[in-house]
Amino acid sequence: MLPYSTPNHDFAFEQSVIGMALVSLDGTILKVNSALCDLLGYSPQELTAGAPQEENSLRGLLNRVIQNARAAQGHQPFVPPVEYAYRHPSDRELYLSARCSVDHDPEQGPKGYLVQFEDRTLLRQLMKQLEQKEQKLNEKENSFLQLLEELPLSVLITKKGIVHYVNSAGLRLVNAMHPRDLLGISTDVIVDASYHHALMKRRATYAESGEIGSVDYLIRCLDGQEKMVTGFTLIIQYEGENAAVGIFKDITEQRMEEDRVMQSEKLTTAGQLAAGIAHEIRNPLTSINGFVKLLRSAERSNELYFEIIESELKRIELIVNELLVLSKPQGAHVSGPIDVSAILDQIITLMKVQAALKNIEIIPHYPLIPIYVQGEVNQLKQVFINLLKNAMEAMNHGGSITLDIVHSGPEVQIIVQDEGVGMTQDQIQSLGQPFFTTKDTGTGLGLMITKNIIHNHGGTMNVESTPDHGTTFTIHLPAL
Repeated sequence: MLPYSTPNHDFAFEQSVIGMALVSLDGTILKVNSALCDLLGYSPQELTAGAPQEENSLRGLLNRVIQNARAAQGHQPFVPPVEYAYRHPSDRELYLSARCSVDHDPEQGPKGYLVQFEDRTLLRQLMKQLEQKEQKLNEKENSFLQLLEELPLSVLITKKGIVHYVNSAGLRLVNAMHPRDLLGISTDVIVDASYHHALMKRRATYAESGEIGSVDYLIRCLDGQEKMVTGFTLIIQYEGENAAVGIFKDITEQRMEEDRVMQSEKLTTAGQLAAGIAHEIRNPLTSINGFVKLLRSAERSNELYFEIIESELKRIELIVNELLVLSKPQGAHVSGPIDVSAILDQIITLMKVQAALKNIEIIPHYPLIPIYVQGEVNQLKQVFINLLKNAMEAMNHGGSITLDIVHSGPEVQIIVQDEGVGMTQDQIQSLGQPFFTTKDTGTGLGLMITKNIIHNHGGTMNVESTPDHGTTFTIHLPAL
């Protein structure tokens, strides 16, 4: 037993899973435990008789540990650990951490050192791998940011609605001089207040379903200029956190050009309408003018003349009323979810008396559960009334009109099928043009209005017809 050891001390020393060595004041290894022998690859006799003297050997580590211990002697009983690269006899390189404590005797002073060894090779390797991965991630992130800088499209990276990155194109988009003009501000400042509702809706949609999609925004630049942008957003990892990458394109000029084209189309349509109106109103006015002259020259009034005049005036009134409806804005402003079957029930109730007078039966075929679309109630009612009126007017000898509602994936189909006189392909192609009609009385404006309303609700309308067998109108609307 060593002079400064005890039986309990010896037992704990031998059974410890940590490699330990007792070292004299002059640096001689006095005793080692089994854990240290396993760690260093030498037997107890080899270590206590004198460890190999190669570079990176145990002796080099002990010399450093003891030097630190002597330097700290008299100041503190425990010396900070020393890390050292150790070459194992199997030619493996280990990274060891050695902690040394000085054994003091109150009367005789320091008697020796207890050195504890810990294998930190695996931890060192893991730390090295982590550093390499971090370096690769940093390189990727730098390459990613470099790519974004080269993009001609505007890119903003935001976290919780706060701008954390903007590329050069993004600075030009908002008329900013430096990234610091944008970094740290909320996207609410950039997006015009009229689009804040759309902005909040996108955030709510992402929170619920993880989807974010594309969007159009009106933005307000830092100098007050307004621009229209379109773009999409992706969710990525940026600086260790989830972030939204918004990629945007300035479509202000494009929108202005579209508006100019639409205005040109409106003027063209207005010209067509004007020509049609001139023709349609000129005929009844010619009749009225002629019969007024006859009345002036007649000795007594003729009731037939008054009936013809009244009929022609009613025709003018019909044309003017339908033009007024056509002239009203048909914007797709929404009033909320609309149950299509409920609307059709109301229309059937409204028109079934008129249908019965013509010996026509209106037969609904649709599910009992509500089927919703998004739109303006009165406009959609006008669509269904126009189609039912057309169907009834095409059935001179009675019959049935069937109404079907089909919910197919992202759309709702409303099908109106009659047993009327039908149409040829040439007539179908001309439907919706001003003042084209297959009826004896009519202006063709009703179907034109119908098509405009359906288009403004994001839908389409198909027509299938066979002469003498009837016509089928199918309306496609986005399902809610």
